[in-house]
Amino acid sequence: MDPHSIQLPREILVGNGVIDEISELCNRLGFRGKGLIIADDVTRKIAGDRIRENLSGKYFTSLSLISESSFEEAERILKINHDFNFVIGVGGGRVIDMGKLVATKHGVPFISVPTAPSHDGIASERVTIHTETEKASVRADAPAAIAADIAILQKTPYRLIASGCADAISNYTAVYDWNLGRRRGEYYSEYAASLSLLAAEIVMRSADMISKGMERGIRNLVEALITSGIAMSMVDSSRPASGAEHMFSHSLDYMDSPGLHGEQCGFGSIVTAYLQGQDWTRIHQSLKTIGAPVTIDQLGIDQETFVGAFLEAKNVRKERHTILNEIDLSRDKIVEAGRVTGVI
Repeated sequence: MDPHSIQLPREILVGNGVIDEISELCNRLGFRGKGLIIADDVTRKIAGDRIRENLSGKYFTSLSLISESSFEEAERILKINHDFNFVIGVGGGRVIDMGKLVATKHGVPFISVPTAPSHDGIASERVTIHTETEKASVRADAPAAIAADIAILQKTPYRLIASGCADAISNYTAVYDWNLGRRRGEYYSEYAASLSLLAAEIVMRSADMISKGMERGIRNLVEALITSGIAMSMVDSSRPASGAEHMFSHSLDYMDSPGLHGEQCGFGSIVTAYLQGQDWTRIHQSLKTIGAPVTIDQLGIDQETFVGAFLEAKNVRKERHTILNEIDLSRDKIVEAGRVTGVI
């Protein structure tokens, strides 16, 4: 087995009011000099300004607002900001991703401060970049630390919370597909796979608490997303949390689907689990309880888009072996799967 390096956060803070501990966290991590805070117009008001004020007694900071997640945006930020010793990303998926990318390009550590539990990139070394024609997943350095303030995350628009739940639950089918790849000689980590499945299990068991907005449910979701990100970092790949259901989601992206990433992955995992011969009913019920889309109407697509996305999914990442490579997937087969699972 070839050796590989594992990047993990040195410290993870989860709890109410932890963003007010950012200065102490930077001190414990040994940070010196100037910090760069990356946010957008919304997240600056939610937490960015507060963090900058918290750091003002010991660190000089600058604030950079982003508008998209792209290589060009990273270069723009680096042209404006030349001298900084660490980066703090304050926001949702694209802000966290841009923070990781800028920090990696500049060779400095990164602190992840999520304002929405909508994705598992909170802790991973994966970055989603938008190009003119597609979304690409690239590698960056994993966060040196994570500060997840439950008081802030609990106030997130519920659709983003439900999307994060769906993203975590989709690990259930991703690990199955990873195991199929393992049979063809692909590297597979029992430990990372177990962590990924644990994240999905915790969210499914917490579905009722999450739907009621209970603090314990939101905390479980946040910790599950962090766990999922760590599983990916352990194997330097998105494999523990990305299988056919994610390829289906990427297909939908090319078709300009109105769904969020997590929503599409959770929805895709219902049909993927059916194709895998797994218990799709538990996924369906968990997503329904949480309030994530479980029908094409709820996801905002029609039957033709649904079928077309599944037919095209196996071509999204041809190097990644999934259940879609194991079965003769025809239009009729997809329609049948959709009708049996109730998504159409």
